[in-house]
Amino acid sequence: MRLRLAEPRFGETELAAIGRVLASGNLTQGPVVAEFEEAIARFCGVEHAVATTSATTALELVLAALDIGAGDEVVVADFTYPATGNAVLARGGVVKLVDVDPKTYCVDPGAIESALGDRTRAVIAVDVFGLPADYTTIEPLLAHHGIPLICDAACSLGGAVGGRRAGAFGAAACFSFHPRKSLTTGEGGMVVCDDGELAERLRRLRNHGAERDGWRARFVEPGFNFRMSDLNAALGLAQVPEHDETVRLRGKLARRLDRGLERIEGVTPQSVPEGFTHPYQAYVVVCDERLARDELIAELRVLGVESTLGTYAMHAEPAFARACGTKPGDLKHSFALAERSLALPLHQGLTEADMDAVAEALASSIARL
Repeated sequence: MRLRLAEPRFGETELAAIGRVLASGNLTQGPVVAEFEEAIARFCGVEHAVATTSATTALELVLAALDIGAGDEVVVADFTYPATGNAVLARGGVVKLVDVDPKTYCVDPGAIESALGDRTRAVIAVDVFGLPADYTTIEPLLAHHGIPLICDAACSLGGAVGGRRAGAFGAAACFSFHPRKSLTTGEGGMVVCDDGELAERLRRLRNHGAERDGWRARFVEPGFNFRMSDLNAALGLAQVPEHDETVRLRGKLARRLDRGLERIEGVTPQSVPEGFTHPYQAYVVVCDERLARDELIAELRVLGVESTLGTYAMHAEPAFARACGTKPGDLKHSFALAERSLALPLHQGLTEADMDAVAEALASSIARL
């Protein structure tokens, strides 16, 4: 038995889509990127989508379009892949890290409120493992203070709060299409928003700060090369029509694994609040203190079940400890999650029987520790 943590799934539809791009000879950003952007905007229920090379560059693009730069303070959820904070540091900004809810793993709205100050220029909330943050609380809080909300929605395509899908919150949201995501372009990202002026600037900055002027370009401000290619876009576009079904299937598998873990002491799955849709980009549990998480990962791999840590507490990583003046444990909930969270296999290539096998392997591994 070998059950992988994540596994991209492609078929003839994706191969044919890439073949059409190769035959066209148009390999850089072109009409297929535009189609992909339109499809993602419709899926999320927003007006605009701007494709990029990754979710990291998508975040940096939004920060640039909001004129956030040297010395500007951005409040950032601490429990996340460091790319979230790196985007702020790349702009010369100041990262102010805040703690998370120990049950949902998403940013604590109360911690955001306590962190706001005269220097705060934006807040980045993170949809951890796909579960949307508590936007019903965060959005009105930041609107009251006049501070833009940026959603790191890297994992949450297909997630929702009530009837609003991930991507429809904040000034802008940023998706990832990395191979671990449930919809992948190999590498790639997307910014979505409802603000037409912001979208126009995002497109300009993505392409070296250029605007079209007849047959030539006019470079009106410094920009980047964050363009997605038509090859990447073709791969993603082919998967959009099936993404609702993908989310449904992953939810079904997650519920099966939930049931399998009910009889196992020492592990607690991520809590999903009432009315929230979790698209399960990853299935993550927290191990009790008595369990050695790293040893458990090794035991599972012996049994053919791939697993890893959930994600990182940025404040405890050397780069952010230097930049933010923090030490491990300063943000206790995030630090505990980084030390004790465990990601288990879940992707659309698995079956309910595979979920049962994961639960059995976990129980067996815990018994041997």
